Amino acid sequence: MITLNNRGSFRFLALALVALSASLVLFSCGASGQERADAENHLIVANFAETQTMDPRAVEDIASHWINNQIYDGLVQRTDDMGVKPALAESWTFLDKRTLEFQLRQGVLFHNGQEFTARDVQYTFETLLDPEAGFAGRSRLAMIDVEGIEIIDDYTIRIPTREPFAAILTYLAHSSALIVNKTAAEEEGRNFGTTPVGTGPFKLARWDRGTAVHLERFDQHWRGPARVEKLTFRGIPEGSSRTIELETGGVHVAQRIPETDLRRIRENSDTDLHEYASMRLNYILFNTQRPPFDDLRVRQAISYALDTDLLAEVAYGDSGIPARGYMNSSIWAFNPKVYRYDQDLEKARQLLEQAGYGDGFSVTMTIDDNAARRTLAEILGNQLRELGITMSIEIMEWGAYLQRTAAGEHQMAQLAWLASTGDPHHALYPNYHSGNIGAANRSHTDLPELDALLQAGVTEGDTQARLEIYREAQEIISRYAPIIPVSDDREAVGIRANLRGFTPSPSGYHLFHGVGFAE
Repeated sequence: MITLNNRGSFRFLALALVALSASLVLFSCGASGQERADAENHLIVANFAETQTMDPRAVEDIASHWINNQIYDGLVQRTDDMGVKPALAESWTFLDKRTLEFQLRQGVLFHNGQEFTARDVQYTFETLLDPEAGFAGRSRLAMIDVEGIEIIDDYTIRIPTREPFAAILTYLAHSSALIVNKTAAEEEGRNFGTTPVGTGPFKLARWDRGTAVHLERFDQHWRGPARVEKLTFRGIPEGSSRTIELETGGVHVAQRIPETDLRRIRENSDTDLHEYASMRLNYILFNTQRPPFDDLRVRQAISYALDTDLLAEVAYGDSGIPARGYMNSSIWAFNPKVYRYDQDLEKARQLLEQAGYGDGFSVTMTIDDNAARRTLAEILGNQLRELGITMSIEIMEWGAYLQRTAAGEHQMAQLAWLASTGDPHHALYPNYHSGNIGAANRSHTDLPELDALLQAGVTEGDTQARLEIYREAQEIISRYAPIIPVSDDREAVGIRANLRGFTPSPSGYHLFHGVGFAE
């Protein structure tokens, strides 16, 4: 644990630790024996975590979604300004308030040579939304009336929603709605995540678990061949290691450049830096079903105890701004007047006394191996000691961490949520509706009043009415205190200066079909 007396000292130590980490990893990066980024037909990307699966229906993490967006296509695709455009569907028509009819693109091939048809679309959504299958993406497309899906012919399909849902096209552009090949998925079953078959511009060549995913160009892609022949995603969890690999030419693209490395990438003539506002919220979460955090007073006490502006400043720096609510402030239904727990140690002590924890307690915070989260956890532990609370830190590998928090085996944790659709339903429903406990709802929040509001937001077609619904939902969440918002994220992606055609996506799922190298 660390003990410091002011903001400047906190920040100095945090930056010093990151600098030390960078100097240590320098000896293990660059000359590691990994494939070098020196072949003009081979694009190498530093992903910020290992992929968990290449079955888009099962994905619950951004790192895996990013890879799947190269392997698969959806019916529609998100544009750079967060609209939608045709992809596997050439056009669509609203037959009524609940039913969309899609005209599918003809002549599209899957990687196994089979032609894409409406049967693949129907199969994708039927399996995705099957409760017994337990796919993580189910909560994002739960508004679809899967039993009402109707195939008109091979290239025409009707997809109804259970109730009118204004944002349906936005959700069909989500990575959970990428279309899988029916034949391959049926043959492989649960192994489909290791043997993916999509229609995307790249197909799987090899998966070196724990190291890299190697893709190769699919020359029959409906938009034409990609500019590079090979695309490799290397899993590099340590931010400083990603920076060094980019600087030394080990990779061409590095996601999530740490705040302490931004200036180096900006000033390096061999690299370019893309910075933009993300729709991601970084937060601390409580398991509201496990002691002591099953007591509202304890959650509120911890919320009052923390200086969250300091946490955001030291842990995220220029990569984020202090959060002011329970979803990212760039989302259109954000409530700027939601109740905030400004630091008040006396009120925190009173609440703990009322809850029977006046002498404090011991708690474990579980995190993945992420530098910003380690820094935040150390500072948080120091602040909690003011209340007699002793906090230990458990650091886990990313996949095991996701399993632990999904199973509810944690007390406190840290996560981030990217509402990549830009819609408030995506920001709130997956994280706080009780039907998603064990999926995105890692705080295990279970509030019937909140469930009802979130469901009303799905069915309400009037924008102003939706605004009021979601702002009220944020007030309920703030009073229940299942999380402590820390920062609204900014994204920083570094690329080699000789790369051409790279356009960062606000969703974080940057596409590589049109990316190549300078002649």
